[in-house]
Amino acid sequence: MARTKQTARRSQPSVVTWTRFHLPIGQEWPAWAVAHENVHFGPLNDVDGVWKGWLGRMVEDLEQAAYIIEWEDFEHFKKFQSSPACAEFLQNLPTKNSLQVSSESSVSAVRSFLVQDASSPSCPPPPASSRFLTLQESTQMPKADVEGRVTFNTFVVPHKQDHETTLSAYGALRAELCKFQPRGFEFIEGTGLHWQRYKTTWFWTLEEDQWVQSEFGEETAEGRTVICEFHLWPRKYGATPEHEEAAAADPEARESWNKAVAKIMPPVTAWVQERWNILRLPCHEPPYEPSEEQLEHQRKLDEFIKYHKENPKPEVRWCGTHW
Repeated sequence: MARTKQTARRSQPSVVTWTRFHLPIGQEWPAWAVAHENVHFGPLNDVDGVWKGWLGRMVEDLEQAAYIIEWEDFEHFKKFQSSPACAEFLQNLPTKNSLQVSSESSVSAVRSFLVQDASSPSCPPPPASSRFLTLQESTQMPKADVEGRVTFNTFVVPHKQDHETTLSAYGALRAELCKFQPRGFEFIEGTGLHWQRYKTTWFWTLEEDQWVQSEFGEETAEGRTVICEFHLWPRKYGATPEHEEAAAADPEARESWNKAVAKIMPPVTAWVQERWNILRLPCHEPPYEPSEEQLEHQRKLDEFIKYHKENPKPEVRWCGTHW
């Protein structure tokens, strides 16, 4: 996979994209219309700037899936958006409404259908940006990867007069929810000095997608900021899917969320909560091929070791006064 070395990564907020799509139950990965060396990344396999990838399924609607990609920076993502790889990527991740073919159809038939559907005058293709919810990490604190069972909260904050108003609203929201511990999460307390830092991860929305538009309507002239909080159930601190499911089924747990969010409305004007199960995409690394310089260095090292094995130095024994 063509990626910049992790050791060379710049110190800057993460940029992450979510692409929601329809993935039938029983189908583990998308069926790419073109074969790729890495089936998990598909068209992203040779895209510069891709750091990591995840596949998510919504817990309460298992056919609702999402490809989640972490990018080196926003510029690499924008370059990808205008590339043929992006068109192929979206073409093979149909939305639920556009998937009209039977399960017996071949991959080529699916591709043909999508091309015809996209070219239909009555159903113009949406712009590429509308399939990507583009997020940027909103703090400089170390963040945990969004993996495993996750409670995904999306908040809308109006821009009002200026950016400072949004910043103060975000500060109030985060100050309240960072110390909030929903009912059912109490068992995790005391498992580590910095566990609070890693139970939530926060992002701004750089670009909205179709899902945001459908949930919150079109953006008004006043403007708005969409803020996302991922409340993690980390296994490293003992959380299990069963803990999350028990909390989700508990009316008092839901009420604890409602009371916490009510304290920040306003400035928050709308809120949506979803539950996701998110797995890391297996990475495909090309076979290691040492350079000529590395091979020469190894050859000299092997010769050095062989020589000293065959010509050991005489053992030196000390005698007399001990210092």
